[in-house]
Amino acid sequence: MIWQELSIVVPYEYVEPISYLFDRYGHGVSMEQEGPDQVLLRTYLADTSRHRMARIEIGVKLASLLQPLGELKVRPLDEGEDWQNSWKAHFSLLRVGHRLVIKPSWIEYQASPGDVLIELDPGMAFGTGYHPTTYTCLTAMETLVKPGMTVLDLGTGSGILTIAAIKLGAASVLALDIDPDAVRAARQNFRRLGILPQVALATGTVPHPQAQPDQFDLVVANISARAVQERAPFILPVLKPGGSLVASGIIQDQEQGVHDALAALGFAPIERRPREDWVSLVGRRPG
Repeated sequence: MIWQELSIVVPYEYVEPISYLFDRYGHGVSMEQEGPDQVLLRTYLADTSRHRMARIEIGVKLASLLQPLGELKVRPLDEGEDWQNSWKAHFSLLRVGHRLVIKPSWIEYQASPGDVLIELDPGMAFGTGYHPTTYTCLTAMETLVKPGMTVLDLGTGSGILTIAAIKLGAASVLALDIDPDAVRAARQNFRRLGILPQVALATGTVPHPQAQPDQFDLVVANISARAVQERAPFILPVLKPGGSLVASGIIQDQEQGVHDALAALGFAPIERRPREDWVSLVGRRPG
């Protein structure tokens, strides 16, 4: 069987959808920085997997209708070249903010003093920190999370923000997502990393029976502008007085509407963290 390497260069905001496509139909996903605003993605396919190749090509073409992407390149591997080793060789560390380092498990890395390591394996291709919304949430959490805090991760997805919260010292996290598949994937990731005892994981959103009034020091909601506005009235009461909200998944064109909705509830001050065409907003509950 001959294997092929598929590769494409995409802007940050398309890393997660294309890596999900590669992970769904290919074998493995690797990511490398390609210039200041782009990422090179790779996956591998057997040359007999025409159906899977077609799915990837269709997905890339559909994404290209929204924003021009790089060319989807196909390179046959040399005879005897192991696609698994080729794939792992291209995976690299991702440093986020001042202390966070995201790394795959097989990379040897000598942590510097103060580094906070987040270990991700291939199954966590979706939600790796490359997307601007995930990146800005992580940089905000690096500042906000203190040892012993209680955190609500609303829209946990792969669970990367929950993992970051625990690694930064949070005592416990309630992780919620309306997608049962995301909840199942997150549970596997938490179990593999040994943090499941510190995490309450459930399908749903707020209001939720496990989210009680004045319970959380921090809520991270990486969802969407509309969802933030709809859920904000239910987020406010579960925060402790003086607790913080990181609202993300917001395109900059939608920022003002979210800002106004949070301000009307009393969140202040509202700090903005822009990256690419996206922005995260950080506000504090009065008191």
